[in-house]
Amino acid sequence: MGLRHIRVFAALGDRFEMAGAYDVRPDAPLPDGTPRLRDEEEAIARADVVIVATPTRSHAGIVERALAAGRHVLVEKPLCSTAAEARALADVAGAGQLFVGHSERFNPVVRVLARLLRDEPVLAVDFLRVGPPGRRGSPECGALVNLGVHDLDLAAYLGRSPVTIRGAIGGGDDLAHVLFTTAAGAVGHLYVDRSAPAKRRSVTLATPRWLYEGNLLAHTLVRLVRSSRAGRFDVSRTDVPLPLDEPLAAQALALADALDGGGAREIATGDDGACAVALAEEASSRAERPALIRKTCRGPRLAGTP
Repeated sequence: MGLRHIRVFAALGDRFEMAGAYDVRPDAPLPDGTPRLRDEEEAIARADVVIVATPTRSHAGIVERALAAGRHVLVEKPLCSTAAEARALADVAGAGQLFVGHSERFNPVVRVLARLLRDEPVLAVDFLRVGPPGRRGSPECGALVNLGVHDLDLAAYLGRSPVTIRGAIGGGDDLAHVLFTTAAGAVGHLYVDRSAPAKRRSVTLATPRWLYEGNLLAHTLVRLVRSSRAGRFDVSRTDVPLPLDEPLAAQALALADALDGGGAREIATGDDGACAVALAEEASSRAERPALIRKTCRGPRLAGTP
């Protein structure tokens, strides 16, 4: 992710100047023309904005030191490994100082949904985020803290109101089903699984008039509506046009606008990031493996029945 951020910010020369990059591995690759900095102290000293793309367990200390030095910070999600650490950072950050890389807010599907939902309430929303285990992410965090924070943040963002966890069930640290509601009255479900055989990311969202089906990987959005024609109900499907902007580039531009006084708007703040971690942590604590229940058979026993 650090290399991806370097590429994106370096391409925005009219908004940012690359001061350099630091990696604890001295042989870590850097793009040509990127100054290699000696240590974290030099990186913080030379920057106006510090981009933190390190393992999650290191976020709290690095971000705290950068904030104490008066720097603006964009830290990859999740903000921290625990809700307590995340809330502590959000509380000490000044206004417009701390931002979190919840880049799914800048997925073309989500950007268009946010615009379409401005004047219409959300009734229900369903998120799916599954895929095979890989190198990305932080193994010390469970699936909900590592991956589910994306969708819990989107639930609050698209629903335009705080989220409350209503229940959860899981299978260890790798998968979970979560039920939630929003203060605005929407009901929702999230399924996250980092042990699935294939990668899938989707959102299905219902309003009083429409049903939206979004593929967050293929960047497609379909709008469905039931209409009465000649005494029967038909379902019409419309492909919704989407912008072509790369999510990380759109996020970087939103950061520039926020730093220039334009307000946060789309980009997630420290408070947003802390709320997402707290929701994921609560859902994780409430998720339990399904119990294996042995039911007594009161009828005739069948051959082979235990």
